[in-house]
Amino acid sequence: MHLPSISAFIAACLSFTSLAHADLTIFYPDEKSAVFSIKAPEGWEFEAGTEEDPYCTLSKDDTVLSFCTVEGDEDSLEEAMEGTYEYVRETYPKAELPTPEKTTIDGKVAVAAAGNGKDTEGTLTQFGFAWVFVGEDKIAELWFEVPESDKDLLEEAAEILKSFKAR
Repeated sequence: MHLPSISAFIAACLSFTSLAHADLTIFYPDEKSAVFSIKAPEGWEFEAGTEEDPYCTLSKDDTVLSFCTVEGDEDSLEEAMEGTYEYVRETYPKAELPTPEKTTIDGKVAVAAAGNGKDTEGTLTQFGFAWVFVGEDKIAELWFEVPESDKDLLEEAAEILKSFKAR
């Protein structure tokens, strides 16, 4: 898959907000003070973030979706993206880092990018990122990693991303 088509795929996934047969709704950081929510189908495991690592994860087999909010605005977005890209450079040493593109997700201004690369064990993996401006000085950061060989999990990850709702 070429990078522009992957970026378009991510933006398209996040542009729509319907999800049928969702079994688990996750509110971030919690239901009472939610900044956003996502829905996951049966079989995905949720792990809440911690004070040391604020990223929450949804996982199934070798697929991982991570999300959290970071402080910032459009002017400080570069800093938020750099942290994610640093992880990609460590995990996928030969991956080409895509240039994020502006889009809208659930009616909010956002930036999204996607790509692929081999991890340190040689597994070809699709990855995608989105940063959504969900409030004054708050950015929702979402990203996923899916083995290229598992198209079904890529579709499930896309369904989870489609469910994104800013609160």
